[in-house]
Amino acid sequence: MKMSKKTIISTTVASTLVASLAAASLAQAAGTVDEAKRAVQIGTEYGITHFHSIELDDDFGLADSRIELEGWVDSEWYVELDVNTDGSIQKEQRRKRNDGPWGMSSEQALSYIDASVNEGMQQIEEISADSRGNIEVDGNNANGQELEIDYRNDSMAPRKVEIDDRS
Repeated sequence: MKMSKKTIISTTVASTLVASLAAASLAQAAGTVDEAKRAVQIGTEYGITHFHSIELDDDFGLADSRIELEGWVDSEWYVELDVNTDGSIQKEQRRKRNDGPWGMSSEQALSYIDASVNEGMQQIEEISADSRGNIEVDGNNANGQELEIDYRNDSMAPRKVEIDDRS
């Protein structure tokens, strides 16, 4: 079957458009640096003293986008929050735990955001801490490549920087 020049061009344009839209949606799967800092502010205003994780919704910036925050509000109470970007709470779950508090202070979280920007990160998807003091920041660089940067809780120098170049 012989395809006309018009059919070949139309198919090429459609394929390119689909690929571009798919790449654009992946590149937008995280919030900006300012939005990540706003998420820290929302958690702090709520009363979180030690952040376990800060996660920006894939649709951050849209009217129905959400932030997921987890952390300690005191030495016994751990909270999981789903909040809108305006700070209004969509879901709140508290539970008593006897292994805390641990995680990042708001100042540390902001410092890890800034340190990650210095490593080329332009969008933040998630910042998380474990009980051993390991910090992981996931996001994207200016080229839309996924970045994972690992830190220790006592240093702003990255222990490991991974770039996923399969974009």
